Amino acid sequence: LLGSRLFLHPGAAVAGVFADKLESWSGIPQTYECTEFLDFSEHSKKRVWILPAFAHPVGVSSILSDFGKGHERWLKQYPHLASFSAMVHDETIGKVRPKGRFGVHIDYWMNAEDRAQLKLGLRESARLMLAAGAKKVLVPLDTTEVLTSASQVDPFFQKMTIDRHRLTLNAVHPMGSVWMGDDPKTACVTSQGRYHHLDNLFVSDTSLFPSSLGVPPQWTTYALGTHVGRQLQALL
Repeated sequence: LLGSRLFLHPGAAVAGVFADKLESWSGIPQTYECTEFLDFSEHSKKRVWILPAFAHPVGVSSILSDFGKGHERWLKQYPHLASFSAMVHDETIGKVRPKGRFGVHIDYWMNAEDRAQLKLGLRESARLMLAAGAKKVLVPLDTTEVLTSASQVDPFFQKMTIDRHRLTLNAVHPMGSVWMGDDPKTACVTSQGRYHHLDNLFVSDTSLFPSSLGVPPQWTTYALGTHVGRQLQALL
């Protein structure tokens, strides 16, 4: 079972270009959230979380396309940019396997349903950005696409496909792969965090989740760390 249930909260971003300078690198980036398209029912058709996000220049540079003067034109708009990130409450099940002495090999590509959810999130992010007053919206595919009106949003995303290497994806919430459960036939560690097959190995991070959470996992991770820590303390 070990390494056989990996979830990632895969996501991508769209940017809006505004007339005024926003300097979005300053301040707190994630002060609002949109949960209109986030439902936790199994196989829901609304499994995407939208929030403001921003990246350092190197991050923006790596996402936007073009070279030389073309790329320079994109980056000159950096102070005027805002961005939304769409994160999928994924049902795709990936795998993690050892690679070499210390490395890992990750096998993960979103299934068709999760790709549809990401496209929904990007579409609504573009719509939100234009409603907020953006003069244009940048969709960072392999060639950066530009939308300038709400009437362009639906036709564009109806035609857009999410293919490997065409869209820059991100994932900052790796979960699962060493999930909890007291039956060693269906789980990797006990409800105390102890690995079923080694007496002195405990796990206390997001690996313990049996599935995607759909929301940022920090508080749940802190709670699990405290819980497993108490089990270790009891052994002393």
